[in-house]
This record gives sequence, structure tokens and C-alpha cells, in this order.
Amino acid sequence: MQQPSAPPALTVVIYIAAFALVLFRMSRPQCISTARLWVAPTLLTFVGIWAIYTEQSLAPSPLWEIALASVLGIALGAPLGFIRGAHTPVEATKDPGVMVLGSALVPALIYVTAFGARLLLHLVFPLGSAIGAVVGDGILVFAVAFLAVSYFAIYRKYIALEK
Repeated sequence: MQQPSAPPALTVVIYIAAFALVLFRMSRPQCISTARLWVAPTLLTFVGIWAIYTEQSLAPSPLWEIALASVLGIALGAPLGFIRGAHTPVEATKDPGVMVLGSALVPALIYVTAFGARLLLHLVFPLGSAIGAVVGDGILVFAVAFLAVSYFAIYRKYIALEK
């Protein structure tokens, strides 16, 4: 028996609402603790992993293709994330372990664009297509690597300010 699923229009509305919330929250400077700094990248990493896992459980691709796409995504996302993190305004506050983090609209847009590109690939190419699955997963890994490395660079900047 097939499980009932949400109507496609409702799914699109949920995605748009979630992406709008992410963009809104990350578009303004925030006062953030060093512990909370890791919440967004961790949560978005799990969302990315879950998206890849779900797709692979429906239409598996060869492991070497997923590994290659992941390595390429990391190789492209990590240096760009480091550059982005190095250019993000970070200010120390009077409270230990708390910083003011500048607008993070660029990483949020990259993450949302990666999910949008992945969705577009899945609409254009059939389920199980190597291009749709592997390239989409590579784009998602790129976005996750970009975000994680940029936050690591931001954390390093904060530690240098605190000394």
C-alpha cells in the first residue's frame, strides 16, 4: 500500500517558507555565541545528508559517482567558504564567547540556490538519472562545505579578536 504524501503545491510552499526564514534570519547582523555559531551549519549539513540519503534510497547511484561528486563539491566549496568567512565582519562583545556576526546573506543564498538547482535538476532529469542525482548531490555538498568552512573561518577570526 502506497503511503499518502503531501500535495506538490504544499511541498513547494513549505520549501519557500523554510528558505524565506533562512534568508531572513541570515540577512541581518546577529549577536551569536560561539556554541550557537555551529548550530546552523550542523543543521543544514544534516538536511543535506538527509536529502542525499533519501534520494539514494529511492534510486541508488554507483558509490564512486557519489564519492566523486562529493569530493568535487568539497574541493570547490571549501576554498570559497574560507574566502567568504575571512571577509565576514566579526566583532567581539563584552561577554566572553559572544560575537556580533555580520550579515550572512551570501552563504544563505548559496545554500538556497544549491537546493533550488538540485530541485531543478530533478525536474529536468528523470529519477535515477546520473546527472540529476550525482550532479545534484555534488551541488549540495558544495553548499554544505562552503557554509561549514566559512563558519570555521569566522570562528578563527573571533578567536583572534578575543586574544
